[in-house]
Amino acid sequence: MALNFPASPEANETYTSNGTTWEFDGVVWNVQPSERNIFTTFNADTGSVTPDTANDTLIVAGGTGVSTSLTGKTLTITSTVEGGTTQNLFETVASDDGSSTASTATATLSVLGGTNIDTEITTDTNNLTINMAAFSIDFLSDVDTNSVTPATGNVLKWNGSNWAPGTDATTGGAGTDADTLDGFDGSYYLDWANVANKPSVVTLTDLSVGNELTASGDGAISYDNTTGVFRYTPPDLSGYLTSFTETNDLSTAVTWANVPNANITESSVTQHQAALSVTESQISDLGTYLTSINAISIDALSDVDTTTSAPSDGQILAWDNDASKWAPSAAGSGGDVNQNAFTTISVLGSSDIVADSTTDTLNFVNGNGIVLSTTPGTDTITIASNVVAGATQFSQLTDAQSAGITIDEVAENAMVTLRVGANGFTSYTFNSHYTGSNPTIYAISGTTIAFDLNGAPGHPTEIQDATGTALTSGVFHVTPQGAITQQTVDALHDPDRGTLYWRIPENTSGNFRYQCTAHAPMVGVITVKRLSTL
Repeated sequence: MALNFPASPEANETYTSNGTTWEFDGVVWNVQPSERNIFTTFNADTGSVTPDTANDTLIVAGGTGVSTSLTGKTLTITSTVEGGTTQNLFETVASDDGSSTASTATATLSVLGGTNIDTEITTDTNNLTINMAAFSIDFLSDVDTNSVTPATGNVLKWNGSNWAPGTDATTGGAGTDADTLDGFDGSYYLDWANVANKPSVVTLTDLSVGNELTASGDGAISYDNTTGVFRYTPPDLSGYLTSFTETNDLSTAVTWANVPNANITESSVTQHQAALSVTESQISDLGTYLTSINAISIDALSDVDTTTSAPSDGQILAWDNDASKWAPSAAGSGGDVNQNAFTTISVLGSSDIVADSTTDTLNFVNGNGIVLSTTPGTDTITIASNVVAGATQFSQLTDAQSAGITIDEVAENAMVTLRVGANGFTSYTFNSHYTGSNPTIYAISGTTIAFDLNGAPGHPTEIQDATGTALTSGVFHVTPQGAITQQTVDALHDPDRGTLYWRIPENTSGNFRYQCTAHAPMVGVITVKRLSTL
């Protein structure tokens, strides 16, 4: 059927035929939709709008934290707030050297390992682990094993600025002066064969008596310290018998008065000895008496005394000022050999340790996290750390414990933590945020709220729906030690210590209850507002 449109229509002029209406837009005729029920006014939380024309457009625009998108005939409204809630966050993170400030609400802070430090986030967890990596001794600031490559048997020696590899005094790692290592004695140090540059020690077997020398003066005993030989020089008696007349009876020929006074040296004999009776046979035997001297003890020397204190192995003769004699002494420990040795041990920031004697002992003591052990056979001191790299339990964080923090308080980020208290057995209090007894608590969906139960011991707390039925999803309890029970009625039974968390789903609204399962009067309302309708 033909349509008879007006010949010269005006803009917005309409034409109706068989129930269909067209409208002229100035160029062409357009079919107008049939009349139907539509909303002519749109109301929002603040303000309203009414279309001005039949073809007016309502624009849905995203506001703060909200974005919109249109795909086909589908309008999508999306919240851009991470986690669906606003929470306390650290905007700036400071370190020992520098700080970082977040540039956006979703900025990422990266925790990276530095020198000898590794970082790791365990898969499907929120756990960041910081571990110490293995490192060589050259990592120590005062040790340099790069400038001089160590060789087998080297030890670390102080070169004036660093500990660096150096040649050991012996292959066993010991010093040549055992006295400077007292306290670390082992079989190596006690073996005289391992001592280098040993002094020669004279023993009695090294001494001998040589042939008698020609008589001279008052006689003497001489010692050759190169050969170890003692030789006897008999006294010259020729001047004592100048008036001697040989007879068979010498009793009248030799008298004491004929001996010159200058030759009388024995203090125990007076100058006027009555008579000297010497027989011819006695004179002939005099040579026998003198030549019979063979091995002689060092104690025969007038300024040596080895009888008062008998010598023992390894001792030397030392001058005794009190007795004015040479006497056995252990002070020298076999005759030290001079060598380079440290008498002072210096530690930066601490007092110096100075040796008080050649036998003083330097003690090494275990400190916190340090275990010392010795291996005498290899002359080795081992310094080991027994500290586990990184805490594996919350209780190991001593700074957290000293601040009064327990693991239940930080088990999950909550929008609010309510400090639970009690008025006897009649009502709850939440003085951290509310006043009065059993007050109504307000919460927002899509967030987590926490109930700190440590202030209300003996009052097991439960989250219930409006009918008094315990919630079995989204509710979990954390003990101060970190034990977690969740999502079942049995697991939540009697949680009267630690922290109770409720993860409120975003699509939740209405009234819920907090209830003491041991005391019926202790009950109150939790009103949840849905985030999307705020």
